[in-house]
Amino acid sequence: MAPRGGRGPTQQRPPGIAFRIAAAVLAASPVGFAAGALLGARLLPPPTATATGLAIAASGAFGAVVLALVVAGCALTLSERAGRVLTLVVGGASFAVLVYLVRDFVGDRMAQSRAFDAAYAAMPTFSFTVQAKDEGRRPFSKLAYETVAHAYSAVRPGGWRCTGNGRRRDHVALYEALRQTPMANTEPCPLRASWQIGNAPPASACLAEQGPLPAAAATMVEATARRASCRRAGAVPK
Repeated sequence: MAPRGGRGPTQQRPPGIAFRIAAAVLAASPVGFAAGALLGARLLPPPTATATGLAIAASGAFGAVVLALVVAGCALTLSERAGRVLTLVVGGASFAVLVYLVRDFVGDRMAQSRAFDAAYAAMPTFSFTVQAKDEGRRPFSKLAYETVAHAYSAVRPGGWRCTGNGRRRDHVALYEALRQTPMANTEPCPLRASWQIGNAPPASACLAEQGPLPAAAATMVEATARRASCRRAGAVPK
């Protein structure tokens, strides 16, 4: 008979059950996430890069939840010692997965950095000017860029004239955009570019608003706007 005010043997909670569940969930989640992400990358290829990333993340989260529930259930069903062994084994696998992912991420970033440095060093000098008929065009109606100092001058909406410096990644993006720009002359032309790459003859083209060169130039101007020096047209420089 149970003591008054107390609990009988069948009513007592097993000691450390919450800790066993938490340990099993933490041990299984990384392995489940990696397995789910791998299956998502192989079996659920969406059409765009953004959708691909979201699908892989969702698959990884689903895998983490499923495996965490399975391991937690096994840890509760098995004896306390067997549950601990299972948790340690899964935890060791999770640690190995995390080490592999970190090494893979660092190695990938280093490879990308080396490839970027090599591409940057191999680029010739270039310069270009983009001129729009619409003086209120955003983020600029005219932009001139030269390669030596990565410097640009832009006429922005409201009569602002700004000078600034692009970043190395802007420099590479602009060069790649120029290489993709066709030499064509179309009238009327709302957005025209003229440029020269290395010792090649000067070229010009009528650009599409959504083309690679306007997009790369807009990204540079917007990303460096806070560090640019701007004054209104007609204002006396200080």
